[in-house]
Amino acid sequence: MGEFRLYPANAVWEITFVCNMRCLHCGTSAGEKREDELTTGEALRLADDLAELGCEFLTLSGGEPLLRKDWRELAGRLIKRKVRLGIVTNGWCVTEEIAQDFGEIGFNMVGVSFDGTEPTHDHIRQTPGSYKKAYRALEIVKEAGLKNCALTQVSKLNLEELDNIYRDLLKIGTPLWRIQMTTHTGRMCDSSESALTPEDLPELARKILEIRDKNKIRIDVGENIGYYGDLGDNLWFGHAYLGCYAGCRVIGVESNGNIKGCLSMPEDCVEGNIRERSLKEIWEDMSLFSYNRQFSPDKALGFCKDCPHLKMCRCGCATTAMGATGSRFDNPYCLYRIEVEQKKEKSIASGRQS
Repeated sequence: MGEFRLYPANAVWEITFVCNMRCLHCGTSAGEKREDELTTGEALRLADDLAELGCEFLTLSGGEPLLRKDWRELAGRLIKRKVRLGIVTNGWCVTEEIAQDFGEIGFNMVGVSFDGTEPTHDHIRQTPGSYKKAYRALEIVKEAGLKNCALTQVSKLNLEELDNIYRDLLKIGTPLWRIQMTTHTGRMCDSSESALTPEDLPELARKILEIRDKNKIRIDVGENIGYYGDLGDNLWFGHAYLGCYAGCRVIGVESNGNIKGCLSMPEDCVEGNIRERSLKEIWEDMSLFSYNRQFSPDKALGFCKDCPHLKMCRCGCATTAMGATGSRFDNPYCLYRIEVEQKKEKSIASGRQS
């Protein structure tokens, strides 16, 4: 990594595994509370430790974070330690009173998951009425004057509904829309036929660009939708994609104190637990997070091995690669790769015809 400074600039903290929904795409299969979730005291110390390590922005996540009773106390501690704070909620528990709490505590961003038309959203969330709750939650946080965004996990279940989601968000007046691709992790492993294939990726990219070009809502593209090539360069505004930062500038914390480079990564990527070693010890142990910290081009496999963008891209999103191939070093969800392979197929087909 050269002189690149390693610090957890961005953190996602699953403060509880409890969830009132059973979403088909849930990357962690959240539901019931873990028996060994951090106590309030342990969580507050962890908040201090994250701040000491230089965390700049932290997202409270779950499960459903609003189902943890002391979420206000944890949020307040982080704000006190000058950590900018966001939260991701399914919207079910969001009321005018909760929105007022968000404002008084000082949240910088409130994200609400929003997955499609009412039938599709309720199906994905396995919870009747969840669409209406999410829609109203977005209205509430906007009315409260809070910075807010909608978050959509795209799969085959809702790929064709992005225009419908866009229209709903315009009606609500949501200023920011984060779009990510559902990965082969967690509960999605039980319905893998619903996950996008690499061949679906160009369609998703083109739809995002089409909506973004309308200039009516700002779109934040998740880093598992890329990289390079004609479509990839446009998605990233012509800026070079610089690879996955998990374990380098990003950290994920599970509700029992397990530490990962990214919360979305599989359980065999747990690097330690704060009850056994301090967060500082885990983070500063250079033998850990090796999939990124010790990445070298000679580890790449398949198409990635000879890709001209390998040194910059480093096989893209680690979670996506692992979920798709079982290897961090081979990622079929790459727009450049797909473009090259499609051109090769066309050339072969053309040769056969001649």
